[in-house]
Amino acid sequence: MGLKTCNKCKKGNLDWDKIFHTKTGKWKLENHRLADGKWCNKPPEELMMRKKSDVIICQLCTDSNFGLCLKENIQDHMDNFHADGSSLTDLDYKIMNGMSSIYLKWWHNDPHYYKYKHLEK
Repeated sequence: MGLKTCNKCKKGNLDWDKIFHTKTGKWKLENHRLADGKWCNKPPEELMMRKKSDVIICQLCTDSNFGLCLKENIQDHMDNFHADGSSLTDLDYKIMNGMSSIYLKWWHNDPHYYKYKHLEK
């Protein structure tokens, strides 16, 4: 047991959360519970619960592993990725995300390979 006291709930005999410090570089006291069983210094977790009817797959991304959008965000997706109305494949998304040209050798069967062949050397 440590010698630290929580400033929020005044619980004593606490120590520093070393795992939290390793991950973030910041110090905080160990997670501890209040008398009512709730966590004192652990932030509440927010879970994003959506119904299947809230999600849509972009019709121009059907040949890729991308394009799963919330219905209210589909227009943003269309404006950002399909402004010219063209479809995208996995290779397009990989190139957009900065994939090194050395990996192009694995994409010969992609229908959009011809667009990026000039990057291969």
